[in-house]
Amino acid sequence: MNIVKSDIDLGEYTPNVGTMFLNNRANFGPKPAFAERDGDGFKYWSWDVLTRDIIALSAYLLNSGLDPDDADLSRVCYIGGNSYKRLVCEMAIMSCGLTCVPIFAKYPNDFMEKLITFSEASMVIGDNPEKMASLNPGCLPGRVLLTPTEEFDQILTQNISPKRAAEIEQHFRAIPAAKLAMIMYTSGTSGFPKGVQLHHSNIMSQQKALQIMWKPEPGMRFLCYLPWHHSFGGLFERFFALHSGGCLAIDDSFGKDMDRLLENFALIKPHVYFSVPVIYQAIVGKVLTSEKAEKSFFHDELKFIFTAAAALPLSTSDVFRKKQVPVLEAWGLTETSPCCTLTDFNMDRIPGIVGFPIPGVEIRLGEDNELLVRGENVMSGYFRNPEATEKAFSKGGWFHTGDIGEITDDGVKIISRKERMFKLSNGEKLFPANIEDNVCRRCKFVKYAYVFGSGQKYPFMLVFPNSELMAASVRNQMDDPGCEFPGSCASLSSCLSSCVDEINTYQLTGFERIGKALVIQRELSLEENELTPSFKLIPRRIEEKYQAYIKAMQQQDYDNLPDDAYVIELE
Repeated sequence: MNIVKSDIDLGEYTPNVGTMFLNNRANFGPKPAFAERDGDGFKYWSWDVLTRDIIALSAYLLNSGLDPDDADLSRVCYIGGNSYKRLVCEMAIMSCGLTCVPIFAKYPNDFMEKLITFSEASMVIGDNPEKMASLNPGCLPGRVLLTPTEEFDQILTQNISPKRAAEIEQHFRAIPAAKLAMIMYTSGTSGFPKGVQLHHSNIMSQQKALQIMWKPEPGMRFLCYLPWHHSFGGLFERFFALHSGGCLAIDDSFGKDMDRLLENFALIKPHVYFSVPVIYQAIVGKVLTSEKAEKSFFHDELKFIFTAAAALPLSTSDVFRKKQVPVLEAWGLTETSPCCTLTDFNMDRIPGIVGFPIPGVEIRLGEDNELLVRGENVMSGYFRNPEATEKAFSKGGWFHTGDIGEITDDGVKIISRKERMFKLSNGEKLFPANIEDNVCRRCKFVKYAYVFGSGQKYPFMLVFPNSELMAASVRNQMDDPGCEFPGSCASLSSCLSSCVDEINTYQLTGFERIGKALVIQRELSLEENELTPSFKLIPRRIEEKYQAYIKAMQQQDYDNLPDDAYVIELE
Protein backbone atom coordinates (compact mmCIF):
# COMPACT_ATOMS: atom_id res chain seq x y z
CA MET A 1 0.00 0.00 0.00
CA ASN A 2 1.67 3.21 -1.22
CA ILE A 3 0.69 6.06 1.13
CA VAL A 4 1.85 9.60 0.43
CA LYS A 5 1.93 12.26 3.13
CA SER A 6 3.75 15.43 4.07
CA ASP A 7 7.21 15.25 5.62
CA ILE A 8 6.13 18.05 7.97
CA ASP A 9 4.45 17.15 11.25
CA LEU A 10 1.13 18.92 11.90
CA GLY A 11 1.79 19.41 15.61
CA GLU A 12 -0.67 20.99 18.02
CA TYR A 13 -3.38 23.34 16.83
CA THR A 14 -5.96 25.68 18.33
CA PRO A 15 -8.66 23.34 19.71
CA ASN A 16 -11.78 25.24 18.72
CA VAL A 17 -13.24 28.26 16.95
CA GLY A 18 -14.00 30.25 20.11
CA THR A 19 -10.45 30.01 21.39
CA MET A 20 -9.21 31.27 18.02
CA PHE A 21 -11.20 34.49 18.48
CA LEU A 22 -10.11 34.97 22.08
CA ASN A 23 -6.46 34.49 21.07
CA ASN A 24 -6.79 36.89 18.13
CA ARG A 25 -8.42 39.52 20.33
CA ALA A 26 -5.47 39.28 22.69
CA ASN A 27 -2.95 39.45 19.85
CA PHE A 28 -4.56 41.94 17.47
CA GLY A 29 -7.19 43.81 19.55
CA PRO A 30 -7.70 47.19 17.81
CA LYS A 31 -6.50 46.02 14.39
CA PRO A 32 -9.09 45.45 11.61
CA ALA A 33 -10.66 42.01 11.42
CA PHE A 34 -13.53 42.62 9.01
CA ALA A 35 -14.74 45.14 6.44
CA GLU A 36 -17.99 45.69 4.59
CA ARG A 37 -18.94 48.14 1.86
CA ASP A 38 -20.45 51.38 3.23
CA GLY A 39 -21.21 54.11 0.69
CA ASP A 40 -18.10 55.03 -1.26
CA GLY A 41 -15.78 53.12 1.05
CA PHE A 42 -15.61 50.32 3.60
CA LYS A 43 -16.63 50.13 7.24
CA TYR A 44 -14.21 48.24 9.50
CA TRP A 45 -14.62 46.19 12.67
CA SER A 46 -11.67 45.45 14.96
CA TRP A 47 -10.83 42.14 16.62
CA ASP A 48 -11.95 43.67 19.91
CA VAL A 49 -15.39 44.58 18.56
CA LEU A 50 -15.87 41.38 16.55
CA THR A 51 -15.06 39.18 19.54
CA ARG A 52 -17.28 41.30 21.81
CA ASP A 53 -20.21 40.84 19.42
CA ILE A 54 -19.61 37.08 19.18
CA ILE A 55 -19.69 36.85 22.98
CA ALA A 56 -22.88 38.94 23.14
CA LEU A 57 -24.72 36.76 20.61
CA SER A 58 -23.43 33.60 22.31
CA ALA A 59 -24.98 34.82 25.56
CA TYR A 60 -28.30 35.25 23.76
CA LEU A 61 -28.14 31.81 22.14
CA LEU A 62 -27.32 30.05 25.40
CA ASN A 63 -30.13 31.92 27.19
CA SER A 64 -32.71 31.06 24.49
CA GLY A 65 -33.08 27.40 25.37
CA LEU A 66 -30.47 26.02 22.97
CA ASP A 67 -28.18 23.41 24.50
CA PRO A 68 -24.76 22.39 23.11
CA ASP A 69 -25.00 19.10 25.01
CA ASP A 70 -28.42 18.11 23.60
CA ALA A 71 -28.33 17.02 19.96
CA ASP A 72 -31.99 17.91 19.58
CA LEU A 73 -31.41 21.51 20.75
CA SER A 74 -28.04 22.29 19.22
CA ARG A 75 -28.54 22.89 15.49
CA VAL A 76 -29.00 26.43 14.13
CA CYS A 77 -29.63 27.10 10.44
CA TYR A 78 -28.35 30.31 8.89
CA ILE A 79 -29.94 31.51 5.63
CA GLY A 80 -28.46 34.61 4.02
CA GLY A 81 -25.60 36.24 2.18
CA ASN A 82 -22.08 37.10 3.31
CA SER A 83 -22.07 39.97 5.81
CA TYR A 84 -20.69 41.10 9.15
CA LYS A 85 -23.86 39.99 10.94
CA ARG A 86 -23.63 36.57 9.33
CA LEU A 87 -20.02 36.23 10.45
CA VAL A 88 -21.01 37.09 14.03
CA CYS A 89 -23.93 34.64 13.94
CA GLU A 90 -22.07 31.66 12.55
CA MET A 91 -18.96 32.19 14.67
CA ALA A 92 -21.06 32.61 17.82
CA ILE A 93 -23.00 29.42 17.06
CA MET A 94 -19.79 27.41 16.73
CA SER A 95 -17.88 29.19 19.51
CA CYS A 96 -20.48 28.34 22.15
CA GLY A 97 -20.61 24.69 21.13
CA LEU A 98 -23.74 24.70 18.98
CA THR A 99 -23.82 23.37 15.41
CA CYS A 100 -24.07 25.80 12.50
CA VAL A 101 -26.06 24.66 9.45
CA PRO A 102 -25.63 27.16 6.57
CA ILE A 103 -28.19 26.99 3.75
CA PHE A 104 -27.86 28.69 0.36
CA ALA A 105 -30.19 31.71 0.37
CA LYS A 106 -31.17 31.44 -3.31
CA TYR A 107 -32.54 27.94 -3.23
CA PRO A 108 -36.20 27.72 -4.35
CA ASN A 109 -38.63 27.70 -1.44
CA ASP A 110 -39.64 24.05 -1.76
CA PHE A 111 -36.02 22.90 -1.76
CA MET A 112 -35.07 25.20 1.11
CA GLU A 113 -38.03 23.96 3.16
CA LYS A 114 -36.86 20.36 2.65
CA LEU A 115 -33.35 21.23 3.85
CA ILE A 116 -34.59 23.09 6.93
CA THR A 117 -36.89 20.19 7.82
CA PHE A 118 -34.16 17.63 7.19
CA SER A 119 -31.73 19.61 9.38
CA GLU A 120 -34.04 19.34 12.41
CA ALA A 121 -32.91 22.81 13.48
CA SER A 122 -33.89 24.34 16.82
CA MET A 123 -33.42 27.87 15.49
CA VAL A 124 -33.27 29.57 12.11
CA ILE A 125 -31.44 32.87 11.61
CA GLY A 126 -31.92 34.81 8.38
CA ASP A 127 -31.17 38.17 6.77
CA ASN A 128 -34.25 38.39 4.53
CA PRO A 129 -37.60 38.84 6.34
CA GLU A 130 -39.56 38.56 3.07
CA LYS A 131 -37.91 35.25 2.21
CA MET A 132 -38.60 33.87 5.67
CA ALA A 133 -42.23 34.99 5.50
CA SER A 134 -42.65 33.21 2.16
CA LEU A 135 -41.59 29.83 3.57
CA ASN A 136 -44.09 27.26 4.78
CA PRO A 137 -44.37 27.93 8.54
CA GLY A 138 -44.43 24.20 9.15
CA CYS A 139 -40.76 23.88 8.21
CA LEU A 140 -39.61 26.53 10.71
CA PRO A 141 -38.74 25.83 14.34
CA GLY A 142 -40.18 27.89 17.18
CA ARG A 143 -37.09 30.09 17.37
CA VAL A 144 -36.53 32.44 14.42
CA LEU A 145 -34.15 35.41 14.52
CA LEU A 146 -33.89 38.03 11.77
CA THR A 147 -30.69 40.07 11.53
CA PRO A 148 -32.01 43.30 9.90
CA THR A 149 -34.07 44.10 13.00
CA GLU A 150 -33.84 46.26 16.10
CA GLU A 151 -34.03 43.07 18.19
CA PHE A 152 -30.81 41.75 16.69
CA ASP A 153 -29.01 45.07 17.09
CA GLN A 154 -30.05 45.18 20.74
CA ILE A 155 -28.63 41.69 21.28
CA LEU A 156 -25.21 42.89 20.11
CA THR A 157 -25.32 46.07 22.17
CA GLN A 158 -26.65 44.46 25.36
CA ASN A 159 -24.74 45.17 28.54
CA ILE A 160 -23.05 41.92 29.55
CA SER A 161 -21.46 41.96 32.99
CA PRO A 162 -17.75 41.20 33.23
CA LYS A 163 -18.61 38.08 35.23
CA ARG A 164 -20.95 36.75 32.52
CA ALA A 165 -18.46 37.60 29.78
CA ALA A 166 -15.76 35.71 31.66
CA GLU A 167 -18.08 32.71 32.02
CA ILE A 168 -18.75 32.65 28.29
CA GLU A 169 -15.05 32.95 27.48
CA GLN A 170 -14.38 30.02 29.82
CA HIS A 171 -17.17 28.14 28.05
CA PHE A 172 -15.53 28.88 24.67
CA ARG A 173 -12.18 27.46 25.78
CA ALA A 174 -13.79 24.33 27.22
CA ILE A 175 -15.42 23.24 23.93
CA PRO A 176 -13.75 19.93 22.96
CA ALA A 177 -11.94 19.76 19.63
CA ALA A 178 -14.13 16.75 18.81
CA LYS A 179 -17.33 18.81 19.19
CA LEU A 180 -19.50 19.06 16.06
CA ALA A 181 -19.14 22.59 14.69
CA MET A 182 -20.94 22.59 11.36
CA ILE A 183 -23.18 20.61 9.05
CA MET A 184 -22.32 21.83 5.57
CA TYR A 185 -24.38 20.59 2.67
CA THR A 186 -22.65 19.39 -0.49
CA SER A 187 -23.37 21.07 -3.81
CA GLY A 188 -25.84 18.41 -4.84
CA THR A 189 -24.40 17.77 -8.32
CA SER A 190 -25.68 14.19 -8.19
CA GLY A 191 -28.87 14.44 -6.14
CA PHE A 192 -30.15 15.69 -2.78
CA PRO A 193 -27.30 17.35 -0.86
CA LYS A 194 -25.58 15.37 1.86
CA GLY A 195 -24.96 17.04 5.23
CA VAL A 196 -21.23 16.87 5.94
CA GLN A 197 -20.53 16.79 9.69
CA LEU A 198 -17.43 18.84 10.46
CA HIS A 199 -15.91 19.16 13.90
CA HIS A 200 -13.74 21.89 15.41
CA SER A 201 -10.73 19.59 14.99
CA ASN A 202 -11.42 19.24 11.24
CA ILE A 203 -11.51 23.01 10.71
CA MET A 204 -8.68 24.02 13.02
CA SER A 205 -6.24 21.27 11.99
CA GLN A 206 -6.66 22.42 8.40
CA GLN A 207 -5.79 25.98 9.35
CA LYS A 208 -2.69 24.86 11.22
CA ALA A 209 -1.56 23.05 8.06
CA LEU A 210 -2.09 26.19 5.94
CA GLN A 211 -0.19 28.24 8.51
CA ILE A 212 2.75 25.83 8.15
CA MET A 213 2.64 25.84 4.35
CA TRP A 214 1.95 29.52 3.64
CA LYS A 215 3.35 31.29 6.73
CA PRO A 216 0.79 34.13 6.56
CA GLU A 217 1.62 37.47 8.11
CA PRO A 218 -0.95 38.96 10.54
CA GLY A 219 -2.86 41.87 9.07
CA MET A 220 -3.06 40.56 5.51
CA ARG A 221 -6.09 41.79 3.59
CA PHE A 222 -8.61 39.52 1.84
CA LEU A 223 -11.47 40.37 -0.54
CA CYS A 224 -14.23 37.77 -0.40
CA TYR A 225 -17.22 37.07 -2.62
CA LEU A 226 -17.21 33.26 -2.39
CA PRO A 227 -20.44 32.16 -0.63
CA TRP A 228 -20.04 30.96 2.94
CA HIS A 229 -22.50 28.09 2.72
CA HIS A 230 -19.94 26.42 0.45
CA SER A 231 -16.64 24.93 1.65
CA PHE A 232 -14.31 26.97 -0.58
CA GLY A 233 -15.55 30.29 0.77
CA GLY A 234 -17.04 29.30 4.12
CA LEU A 235 -14.22 27.03 5.29
CA PHE A 236 -11.08 27.53 3.26
CA GLU A 237 -10.95 31.26 2.55
CA ARG A 238 -12.89 32.61 5.52
CA PHE A 239 -11.11 30.59 8.19
CA PHE A 240 -7.69 31.20 6.65
CA ALA A 241 -8.27 34.95 6.89
CA LEU A 242 -9.56 34.69 10.47
CA HIS A 243 -7.00 32.17 11.72
CA SER A 244 -4.10 34.19 10.31
CA GLY A 245 -5.25 37.42 12.00
CA GLY A 246 -6.07 39.07 8.68
CA CYS A 247 -8.83 41.44 7.64
CA LEU A 248 -11.64 39.86 5.63
CA ALA A 249 -13.48 42.35 3.41
CA ILE A 250 -16.77 41.51 1.70
CA ASP A 251 -16.91 42.02 -2.06
CA ASP A 252 -20.46 43.10 -2.88
CA SER A 253 -19.95 42.33 -6.59
CA PHE A 254 -20.81 38.71 -5.68
CA GLY A 255 -18.47 37.64 -8.48
CA LYS A 256 -20.95 38.91 -11.08
CA ASP A 257 -20.14 42.59 -11.64
CA MET A 258 -16.50 42.75 -12.76
CA ASP A 259 -16.39 46.55 -12.67
CA ARG A 260 -17.56 46.55 -9.05
CA LEU A 261 -15.16 43.72 -8.19
CA LEU A 262 -12.20 45.67 -9.54
CA GLU A 263 -13.40 48.85 -7.80
CA ASN A 264 -13.42 46.93 -4.50
CA PHE A 265 -10.04 45.42 -5.40
CA ALA A 266 -8.59 48.91 -5.77
CA LEU A 267 -9.95 49.99 -2.38
CA ILE A 268 -8.92 46.92 -0.37
CA LYS A 269 -5.75 45.92 -2.25
CA PRO A 270 -5.91 42.29 -1.04
CA HIS A 271 -2.65 40.51 -0.37
CA VAL A 272 -4.20 37.15 -1.33
CA TYR A 273 -7.17 36.45 -3.56
CA PHE A 274 -9.33 33.32 -3.71
CA SER A 275 -11.57 32.64 -6.69
CA VAL A 276 -12.59 30.12 -9.35
CA PRO A 277 -11.52 29.83 -13.02
CA VAL A 278 -14.62 31.42 -14.56
CA ILE A 279 -14.08 34.58 -12.48
CA TYR A 280 -10.36 34.70 -13.26
CA GLN A 281 -11.24 34.44 -16.94
CA ALA A 282 -13.59 37.41 -16.58
CA ILE A 283 -10.96 39.40 -14.65
CA VAL A 284 -8.36 38.69 -17.33
CA GLY A 285 -10.84 39.86 -19.94
CA LYS A 286 -11.00 43.21 -18.14
CA VAL A 287 -7.28 43.39 -17.41
CA LEU A 288 -6.30 42.81 -21.04
CA THR A 289 -8.64 45.51 -22.30
CA SER A 290 -8.29 48.19 -19.60
CA GLU A 291 -5.15 49.76 -18.18
CA LYS A 292 -7.13 50.93 -15.14
CA ALA A 293 -8.34 47.37 -14.47
CA GLU A 294 -4.80 46.06 -14.85
CA LYS A 295 -3.48 48.54 -12.28
CA SER A 296 -6.35 47.79 -9.89
CA PHE A 297 -5.76 44.05 -9.91
CA PHE A 298 -1.99 43.79 -10.21
CA HIS A 299 -1.11 46.12 -7.34
CA ASP A 300 2.30 45.92 -5.64
CA GLU A 301 1.10 44.08 -2.52
CA LEU A 302 -0.62 41.14 -4.25
CA LYS A 303 1.30 38.06 -3.02
CA PHE A 304 -0.51 35.23 -4.81
CA ILE A 305 -3.88 34.12 -6.12
CA PHE A 306 -5.57 30.84 -5.37
CA THR A 307 -7.84 28.83 -7.67
CA ALA A 308 -9.95 25.73 -7.17
CA ALA A 309 -13.13 23.95 -8.30
CA ALA A 310 -11.99 23.39 -11.92
CA ALA A 311 -9.03 23.66 -14.27
CA LEU A 312 -7.68 27.17 -14.87
CA PRO A 313 -6.97 27.62 -18.60
CA LEU A 314 -3.25 27.99 -19.31
CA SER A 315 -3.96 31.11 -21.37
CA THR A 316 -5.46 32.68 -18.24
CA SER A 317 -2.72 31.55 -15.84
CA ASP A 318 -0.09 32.81 -18.29
CA VAL A 319 -1.35 36.36 -17.67
CA PHE A 320 -0.56 35.98 -13.95
CA ARG A 321 2.76 34.30 -14.67
CA LYS A 322 3.87 37.22 -16.86
CA LYS A 323 3.05 39.53 -13.94
CA GLN A 324 5.08 37.30 -11.59
CA VAL A 325 2.01 36.52 -9.47
CA PRO A 326 2.03 32.85 -8.37
CA VAL A 327 -1.12 30.82 -9.07
CA LEU A 328 -1.70 28.25 -6.33
CA GLU A 329 -4.10 25.37 -6.65
CA ALA A 330 -5.48 22.74 -4.30
CA TRP A 331 -7.68 19.68 -4.27
CA GLY A 332 -10.23 18.60 -1.73
CA LEU A 333 -13.90 18.23 -0.90
CA THR A 334 -16.38 19.54 1.64
CA GLU A 335 -15.86 16.20 3.43
CA THR A 336 -12.17 17.03 3.91
CA SER A 337 -12.63 20.54 5.31
CA PRO A 338 -11.90 21.02 2.29
CA CYS A 339 -8.17 20.94 1.45
CA CYS A 340 -6.10 17.77 0.98
CA THR A 341 -3.29 18.91 -1.33
CA LEU A 342 -1.58 22.16 -2.28
CA THR A 343 0.71 23.21 -5.09
CA ASP A 344 3.78 25.30 -4.32
CA PHE A 345 4.79 28.81 -5.39
CA ASN A 346 6.46 27.63 -8.60
CA MET A 347 5.39 29.82 -11.52
CA ASP A 348 5.16 26.87 -13.92
CA ARG A 349 1.87 24.99 -13.58
CA ILE A 350 1.30 21.44 -14.79
CA PRO A 351 -2.26 20.78 -16.01
CA GLY A 352 -4.15 18.42 -13.72
CA ILE A 353 -1.52 18.48 -10.96
CA VAL A 354 -2.91 19.68 -7.63
CA GLY A 355 0.16 19.33 -5.44
CA PHE A 356 1.13 17.15 -2.49
CA PRO A 357 -0.70 16.34 0.77
CA ILE A 358 -0.74 19.07 3.41
CA PRO A 359 0.54 18.24 6.92
CA GLY A 360 -1.79 15.86 8.73
CA VAL A 361 -3.24 14.31 5.54
CA GLU A 362 -2.50 10.91 4.00
CA ILE A 363 -3.49 9.85 0.47
CA ARG A 364 -3.44 6.53 -1.36
CA LEU A 365 -5.07 4.96 -4.41
CA GLY A 366 -7.96 2.54 -4.05
CA GLU A 367 -9.91 0.43 -6.52
CA ASP A 368 -10.17 1.98 -10.00
CA ASN A 369 -7.50 4.49 -8.91
CA GLU A 370 -9.95 6.32 -6.65
CA LEU A 371 -8.17 8.72 -4.33
CA LEU A 372 -8.59 7.79 -0.66
CA VAL A 373 -7.85 10.25 2.15
CA ARG A 374 -7.19 9.89 5.86
CA GLY A 375 -6.44 12.61 8.40
CA GLU A 376 -7.73 15.04 11.00
CA ASN A 377 -9.40 17.08 8.26
CA VAL A 378 -11.81 14.27 7.32
CA MET A 379 -15.45 14.52 8.40
CA SER A 380 -17.04 12.10 10.87
CA GLY A 381 -19.88 11.22 8.49
CA TYR A 382 -23.08 12.44 6.84
CA PHE A 383 -25.92 13.82 8.94
CA ARG A 384 -28.90 11.44 9.17
CA ASN A 385 -27.42 9.24 6.43
CA PRO A 386 -25.70 6.18 7.91
CA GLU A 387 -25.84 4.30 4.59
CA ALA A 388 -23.88 6.99 2.76
CA THR A 389 -21.46 7.27 5.68
CA GLU A 390 -20.75 3.55 5.67
CA LYS A 391 -20.23 3.60 1.92
CA ALA A 392 -17.84 6.56 2.16
CA PHE A 393 -15.34 4.89 4.51
CA SER A 394 -13.33 1.71 4.28
CA LYS A 395 -11.19 -0.24 6.73
CA GLY A 396 -8.54 1.86 8.43
CA GLY A 397 -10.57 5.09 8.32
CA TRP A 398 -9.93 5.81 4.63
CA PHE A 399 -12.44 8.21 3.07
CA HIS A 400 -13.45 7.47 -0.52
CA THR A 401 -13.35 10.84 -2.31
CA GLY A 402 -15.04 9.75 -5.54
CA ASP A 403 -12.21 11.34 -7.53
CA ILE A 404 -10.14 9.27 -9.92
CA GLY A 405 -6.49 10.24 -9.96
CA GLU A 406 -2.83 9.36 -10.09
CA ILE A 407 0.10 9.90 -7.72
CA THR A 408 3.01 11.22 -9.75
CA ASP A 409 6.47 12.61 -9.01
CA ASP A 410 5.02 16.10 -9.54
CA GLY A 411 2.12 15.56 -7.15
CA VAL A 412 -1.43 14.24 -7.14
CA LYS A 413 -3.12 14.39 -10.54
CA ILE A 414 -6.92 14.58 -10.82
CA ILE A 415 -8.51 12.77 -13.76
CA SER A 416 -12.26 12.82 -13.19
CA ARG A 417 -15.15 12.33 -10.79
CA LYS A 418 -15.89 8.61 -10.56
CA GLU A 419 -19.63 9.23 -10.80
CA ARG A 420 -19.22 10.97 -14.16
CA MET A 421 -17.54 8.00 -15.78
CA PHE A 422 -19.64 6.42 -18.53
CA LYS A 423 -19.24 3.60 -21.03
CA LEU A 424 -19.34 3.96 -24.79
CA SER A 425 -21.07 1.41 -27.01
CA ASN A 426 -17.81 -0.56 -27.32
CA GLY A 427 -17.59 -0.94 -23.52
CA GLU A 428 -14.71 1.50 -23.06
CA LYS A 429 -14.84 3.57 -19.86
CA LEU A 430 -14.60 7.30 -20.47
CA PHE A 431 -13.81 10.04 -17.94
CA PRO A 432 -15.21 13.28 -19.40
CA ALA A 433 -13.37 15.73 -17.14
CA ASN A 434 -10.08 15.01 -18.89
CA ILE A 435 -11.59 15.95 -22.26
CA GLU A 436 -13.39 19.01 -20.87
CA ASP A 437 -10.22 20.31 -19.24
CA ASN A 438 -8.25 19.88 -22.46
CA VAL A 439 -10.78 21.97 -24.38
CA CYS A 440 -11.03 24.71 -21.74
CA ARG A 441 -7.25 24.94 -21.46
CA ARG A 442 -6.85 25.10 -25.24
CA CYS A 443 -9.28 27.97 -25.81
CA LYS A 444 -9.75 30.88 -23.42
CA PHE A 445 -13.02 31.74 -25.16
CA VAL A 446 -14.57 28.52 -23.82
CA LYS A 447 -16.09 29.02 -20.38
CA TYR A 448 -17.59 25.54 -19.96
CA ALA A 449 -17.37 22.28 -21.88
CA TYR A 450 -19.72 19.42 -21.11
CA VAL A 451 -18.90 15.95 -22.46
CA PHE A 452 -21.45 13.11 -22.46
CA GLY A 453 -22.42 10.09 -24.56
CA SER A 454 -23.25 7.01 -22.53
CA GLY A 455 -23.92 4.14 -24.95
CA GLN A 456 -22.79 6.16 -27.97
CA LYS A 457 -20.02 5.24 -30.41
CA TYR A 458 -17.99 8.31 -29.39
CA PRO A 459 -18.41 11.21 -26.91
CA PHE A 460 -20.38 14.37 -27.68
CA MET A 461 -19.70 17.85 -26.34
CA LEU A 462 -21.61 21.06 -25.57
CA VAL A 463 -19.54 24.26 -25.39
CA PHE A 464 -20.64 27.41 -23.57
CA PRO A 465 -18.56 30.49 -24.55
CA ASN A 466 -16.93 33.07 -22.30
CA SER A 467 -19.26 35.99 -22.96
CA GLU A 468 -16.99 38.51 -21.20
CA LEU A 469 -14.06 37.77 -23.49
CA MET A 470 -16.29 37.46 -26.55
CA ALA A 471 -17.55 40.99 -25.86
CA ALA A 472 -14.08 42.46 -25.30
CA SER A 473 -13.78 45.80 -27.07
CA VAL A 474 -10.04 45.84 -27.79
CA ARG A 475 -9.56 42.79 -29.97
CA ASN A 476 -5.89 43.12 -30.74
CA GLN A 477 -5.10 42.78 -27.02
CA MET A 478 -7.01 39.50 -26.89
CA ASP A 479 -5.03 37.80 -29.64
CA ASP A 480 -2.11 35.48 -29.02
CA PRO A 481 -0.07 33.36 -31.45
CA GLY A 482 -2.22 30.29 -30.81
CA CYS A 483 -5.69 31.78 -30.66
CA GLU A 484 -7.25 34.61 -32.63
CA PHE A 485 -10.21 36.62 -31.40
CA PRO A 486 -13.29 34.83 -32.85
CA GLY A 487 -15.64 37.82 -32.74
CA SER A 488 -18.88 35.78 -32.63
CA CYS A 489 -20.19 32.35 -31.66
CA ALA A 490 -20.41 31.39 -35.31
CA SER A 491 -16.71 32.23 -35.71
CA LEU A 492 -15.91 30.46 -32.45
CA SER A 493 -17.54 27.25 -33.68
CA SER A 494 -15.45 27.47 -36.86
CA CYS A 495 -12.28 28.16 -34.89
CA LEU A 496 -13.01 25.29 -32.51
CA SER A 497 -13.26 22.87 -35.41
CA SER A 498 -9.50 22.99 -35.89
CA CYS A 499 -8.80 23.21 -32.12
CA VAL A 500 -10.90 20.16 -31.27
CA ASP A 501 -9.49 18.22 -34.24
CA GLU A 502 -6.02 19.02 -32.89
CA ILE A 503 -7.01 17.84 -29.39
CA ASN A 504 -8.53 14.68 -30.88
CA THR A 505 -5.32 13.95 -32.79
CA TYR A 506 -2.62 14.74 -30.24
CA GLN A 507 -4.13 14.67 -26.73
CA LEU A 508 -6.82 11.99 -26.65
CA THR A 509 -6.80 8.24 -27.19
CA GLY A 510 -8.93 6.80 -30.00
CA PHE A 511 -12.18 6.15 -28.12
CA GLU A 512 -11.93 9.51 -26.27
CA ARG A 513 -12.01 11.58 -29.43
CA ILE A 514 -14.95 13.96 -29.61
CA GLY A 515 -17.36 12.93 -32.35
CA LYS A 516 -19.88 15.76 -32.37
CA ALA A 517 -19.97 19.17 -30.71
CA LEU A 518 -22.08 22.32 -30.47
CA VAL A 519 -21.45 25.86 -29.27
CA ILE A 520 -24.48 27.16 -27.35
CA GLN A 521 -24.70 30.91 -26.91
CA ARG A 522 -26.06 30.79 -23.36
CA GLU A 523 -24.84 32.06 -19.99
CA LEU A 524 -25.08 29.34 -17.34
CA SER A 525 -26.14 30.51 -13.89
CA LEU A 526 -26.64 29.63 -10.24
CA GLU A 527 -30.18 30.93 -10.38
CA GLU A 528 -31.15 28.40 -13.07
CA ASN A 529 -29.55 25.63 -10.99
CA GLU A 530 -27.07 24.91 -13.81
CA LEU A 531 -24.04 25.66 -11.63
CA THR A 532 -23.07 24.85 -8.06
CA PRO A 533 -22.09 27.71 -5.69
CA SER A 534 -18.47 27.02 -6.68
CA PHE A 535 -19.46 27.45 -10.35
CA LYS A 536 -19.20 23.79 -11.33
CA LEU A 537 -21.61 22.35 -13.88
CA ILE A 538 -24.51 20.29 -12.52
CA PRO A 539 -24.56 17.40 -15.03
CA ARG A 540 -28.14 16.22 -14.52
CA ARG A 541 -29.45 19.78 -14.90
CA ILE A 542 -27.43 20.39 -18.10
CA GLU A 543 -28.78 17.19 -19.65
CA GLU A 544 -32.34 18.10 -18.65
CA LYS A 545 -32.26 21.69 -19.86
CA TYR A 546 -30.39 21.06 -23.11
CA GLN A 547 -32.13 17.82 -24.03
CA ALA A 548 -33.27 19.21 -27.41
CA TYR A 549 -29.66 19.96 -28.40
CA ILE A 550 -28.49 16.55 -27.18
CA LYS A 551 -31.27 14.76 -29.06
CA ALA A 552 -30.35 16.61 -32.26
CA MET A 553 -26.75 15.46 -31.94
CA GLN A 554 -27.76 11.86 -31.27
CA GLN A 555 -30.09 11.84 -34.26
CA GLN A 556 -27.78 13.93 -36.47
CA ASP A 557 -30.67 16.31 -37.08
CA TYR A 558 -29.39 19.88 -36.96
CA ASP A 559 -32.07 21.52 -39.14
CA ASN A 560 -34.34 22.38 -36.24
CA LEU A 561 -31.73 23.51 -33.72
CA PRO A 562 -32.47 26.77 -31.86
CA ASP A 563 -30.83 29.93 -33.21
CA ASP A 564 -28.33 30.01 -30.34
CA ALA A 565 -26.67 26.72 -31.37
CA TYR A 566 -23.66 26.52 -33.70
CA VAL A 567 -22.27 23.24 -35.04
CA ILE A 568 -18.56 22.53 -34.60
CA GLU A 569 -17.62 20.64 -37.75
CA LEU A 570 -15.19 17.80 -36.96
CA GLU A 571 -13.28 15.42 -39.20
